[in-house]
Amino acid sequence: MEVDKGYHNGREIDSCKNNITTIVVHPDQGKSNENGTQPEYFVSKFTYNKENNTYTCPQGQTLTTTGSWHKKTGRTEESGYQFQKYRTPACRTCPVKDQCTSRKG
Repeated sequence: MEVDKGYHNGREIDSCKNNITTIVVHPDQGKSNENGTQPEYFVSKFTYNKENNTYTCPQGQTLTTTGSWHKKTGRTEESGYQFQKYRTPACRTCPVKDQCTSRKG
């Protein structure tokens, strides 16, 4: 079975487990461009703390979640997935916000 690097969530990988050697590139979360997230601030550069269910950004700030789950839709119902959003009020005054996100608000 051949897949493109868009196939990287658990459900898709699980469908390959029957006698198939599966090699999947771990995607960098985010896109780098001159007006948005720079590579040093991709999600993969944030550290997850499983015990507290928080992330720490490269600037040392702790991001928390409300615990609410959101649904990301995919090309098909099966390719969608659920996720939580993590935030910190420190983003409002962060000196590198323009490198971390292209969001203005």
